[in-house]
This record gives sequence, structure tokens and C-alpha cells, in this order.
Amino acid sequence: MKFQEGDKIIVIATGEHGAVVEWINKKMLTIDVGGVQFPVYADQIDFPYFDAFTKKKSAPTKRSTSIEIPNREKKPVRNIPRDGVHLSFFPILDKDVFDEDVFSHFRVYILNHTDDRLMLHFRVFFKEQKELETKHAIAALEDLYLFDMSFDRLNDHPVYNFDFSLEQANSQKASHHAVSYKPRAKQILTLSEKTVKEHNASFSFVLFQSYPEKGMEVSAERTSDLKEDTMVDGSIDLSQLLKAGFKVQRKR
Repeated sequence: MKFQEGDKIIVIATGEHGAVVEWINKKMLTIDVGGVQFPVYADQIDFPYFDAFTKKKSAPTKRSTSIEIPNREKKPVRNIPRDGVHLSFFPILDKDVFDEDVFSHFRVYILNHTDDRLMLHFRVFFKEQKELETKHAIAALEDLYLFDMSFDRLNDHPVYNFDFSLEQANSQKASHHAVSYKPRAKQILTLSEKTVKEHNASFSFVLFQSYPEKGMEVSAERTSDLKEDTMVDGSIDLSQLLKAGFKVQRKR
């Protein structure tokens, strides 16, 4: 492949400099620009020395006594819809002994597409045994890398437990919001194949669309093929949750 992990690159469309994080598939890779990681197609980036060689040298000008303040390098503009908190899977490909592409593992992220800064207590269970426990702060409209999960561990009945709370307490909002997510191997495999076939980088599931109001604390169990919650005016429709098989607990 043209690029290797750690290579310095330039984004052709914007001229911004960054570095290669890893390949996602044959055509896409993850890059880091100014601390922000996002997927791009390989033909959207190039090596910075090529850009330097192709730029025309400007004619020498007379020195001026005025001082010019250099412009700060612009970060990529991200137009993020306020559509909730998502769990995102990035399928990573590898080669088997026959040089065929196979799914190696997933990079798992939380996407905070809300204006709330959230605190997260995250735990992962395989075969009912806890194997990972971490705590994080997630800035508004930011993504957070959680962990890598190998493809074969889908057979070990994984369960992801999320316990969200607001970094700044709000008397009008719930003290916490818990979601338990259970990936289904068949569904994850189908979505992974579709993602690669359509040259996308990832697929995601909505954990919740807005942080619940006070008195509406919810403990929800979700699976990979469960439909999104029905939301009305930023609150949770408990009847829809009950129909979907959620375990709902009102704060007393």
C-alpha cells in the first residue's frame, strides 16, 4: 500500500497536514489532523513533499518593516447533526493464509452528537465475566475511542454496559442514564460486510437521542438490530420503551 501507519500526509482538498493512523480497508484509512481522527479515501491524501515540490516559488519581494501575524492552521470543519449518542464500529481487515481479506477486529467508538459534556462509566463483559472497565469524559460533539474487539469474540456473548451522567449537574436532568448493549454476531457480520462493500468506514447504533429529564432514569438493554427510541420534546416515551422490551425504572 502507498501509505504506512505513521506517515506524514496532506489532505489534498484543504492543504491540512496530518498523519496516517491505520488502514480500514483497501481503499480507506484513518488519519489524524490536529488531534482529530477521521476516515478518508486514499486518493484524498498525498505525501507533503509532493505538495511542496509542485508549488510555484514566488518571486523575491522587498523586505517590509511591518510585522505579519501568521494564520493559525485551520482544523477540519465538521458539520455534526445533534442526533444523540452513538456506538460506532470500524471493521478492520487483515489477510488470511490464502491472502484473502478477512475481518480482524473492530475499533469501537462513542460518538457524542449532543451539546452535553458527558461522563461515562464503561464496562465490557464476555461470557458474563467482566474484562474491561474504564471511565471517561466526553466533550460535546466529540468522538471517543473505547477499545478494540477481535472479531472472534462476538461468539463470547459480549455485553457493553454504559452509565452516562452529566459533567455539570442539572436539577432538571436525570442523575444518570444507563444503557446495556448486546452485539449480535450475525447482525454485526452482515453490517460489516455491507460497510466494506459500500466503501464506508463504519456503522453505528443509537444509544440514546437526548439525555433524559429528571425522574426519567432509564436502564435499557439494547441489541444490534433494535430500532431507535421514539423521542418527544427531548423526553423518552416510556410506552415505546416498554413495547421494545426495555427495563424502565422511574426515579422515586
